[in-house]
Amino acid sequence: CGDCSIKSIDPFLWYDWPFVFRHRRFLQSLDNICLLTRGAPLSWTSLLTAIRPMDHVFTGVCQSEDHPGKLIGQIHQSPSNSSAQINYLLQPDGSDPADLVFLLEGLIKQAGHWGAKQVTADLDLDSDLFPQFRRAGFSVLAKQRVFRCKVPDESTQDQGVWRIWASGDIPVMRRLYLTLVPPLIQPVEPLTRREMLGLVSYDQKGSLQAYADLVYGPVGVWVLPLIHPQTETPIDVLLAELVHSLPERNGRPIYITARSYQPWVESGLEAIGGEPGPEQGIMIHYMALQQRVEAEFQFAPVENGKPEPTVPYSPIRNQNTES
Repeated sequence: CGDCSIKSIDPFLWYDWPFVFRHRRFLQSLDNICLLTRGAPLSWTSLLTAIRPMDHVFTGVCQSEDHPGKLIGQIHQSPSNSSAQINYLLQPDGSDPADLVFLLEGLIKQAGHWGAKQVTADLDLDSDLFPQFRRAGFSVLAKQRVFRCKVPDESTQDQGVWRIWASGDIPVMRRLYLTLVPPLIQPVEPLTRREMLGLVSYDQKGSLQAYADLVYGPVGVWVLPLIHPQTETPIDVLLAELVHSLPERNGRPIYITARSYQPWVESGLEAIGGEPGPEQGIMIHYMALQQRVEAEFQFAPVENGKPEPTVPYSPIRNQNTES
């Protein structure tokens, strides 16, 4: 690819399966939620639960005339999401790093055809793929660490201070969301992924102190809590009660994600004995124009007294939708 020997990025076809099967040990998942809830890419649980007719999905195959091997990558986008997510990459040993850059650029181009405003990927901070992602125009938007929590006995389920949210909770959830999630991250971190109803927690005065977005799958439960740093209930207690409050666990592993903009959540997960995974970077490639406007909400204790009035990005107009 570095010598322009690549013909194109072709769609994945049935005759590419033998190559994937032989080199499946090189498959790298770049979608944390899918990996933890549906299983490894191309596993039966992942393939069967990923069939959504409304989703955009593209699997590209990049092959160089100078190398007999192939590089394969998949990207997908939900109609309800403005971001496209790279699902996985397959890069066998001996591949030219320039080939991977070419493949990433091809996946980005495909996302542009769908009208995506940005492309994201979850990448371990010590990954060898970082230089190639940088060359393809990606940067680190935020950091995260996923904790695997002990699965409580189903008979101990007790919602405590947590309950399933209702439509009346959405306005106060949005205020907490706008307070905690930095404006720069809001375009790729929605209020909720709308996979299912999540949980909310109010203090004794009736103020919302936390809510949790949930994604369930056949192999695991993924949880993203947003917790006010000045909660009435200690954060470790709140997190422990959250684990016990999750409905219909059915013995599945529970994974709670701590984003870098909520360091108190990571500390709380460590306090309750959560098993930490590797630190990851949320990689992002913008296909939009940057604008700066005044932040809608400011919370000095969270922002360390230095509000950053950066905002969401303004999308490039899609010529196909304008015509």
